[in-house]
Amino acid sequence: MKFKLRGYLKETRQPIYSAAMVLPFLCIYHIGTVLFHTTNINGADALIIRILSALSVHSMFASALVLAAFFTIWQLRTHAKWKIRMGTLLFCFLESVCFALILLFGFGWMTAHLSLAISVKPGIVNIILYCGAGVYEELVFRAFLLGILVAGFSLIFHMKKRSAAAAAAILGALLFALFHYIGPGGDAFSIGSFAQRTLGGLYFSVLYVTRGFGVTAASHAIYDILVGIILT
Repeated sequence: MKFKLRGYLKETRQPIYSAAMVLPFLCIYHIGTVLFHTTNINGADALIIRILSALSVHSMFASALVLAAFFTIWQLRTHAKWKIRMGTLLFCFLESVCFALILLFGFGWMTAHLSLAISVKPGIVNIILYCGAGVYEELVFRAFLLGILVAGFSLIFHMKKRSAAAAAAILGALLFALFHYIGPGGDAFSIGSFAQRTLGGLYFSVLYVTRGFGVTAASHAIYDILVGIILT
């Protein structure tokens, strides 16, 4: 049993599984924003588009191209397999649902006992945006930022790997929380929502390190969708 679990954990951390995990959410997000003609897009998606625009790359699907490049480089660098077992992939989705529910119930307890709450925007368009949030916020804040911060703490402060990872996770979670209050579409700042989002950032950082990008992004998207459905 232990051997099978170890094999499952190793297999599902391969890039092909992460790509398959995020593909449904990515399709819902991009197809949905086109069909509904919405001018609203996820903040992390907008950030990537703005950075690429400064580099003379102009496309509403620029973030999807970055994600595709991310998976391609990851696949080529690791020489991972291209084969997917559908039963294993289905179990990955169930695992992501479980992680989302753990966070949902954990924050539900905190909201009830500590008066912490975040604002939720209703409507089908926002459910579509939540799909993009799961993918692109994890790409920016976990896949990119977390690695940069770990390298920065290691090189600049000569910290050991575990200490650098812990410091990066904390700083990354704070930046992740602050990001939700920036720009015209940002939420109104409150200590409660900031604390909740910081804890959420730490949770997803741990999940990213232990279970990889795909499970983390899917868990994030499913959590946001569940919150959007339950609280609207």
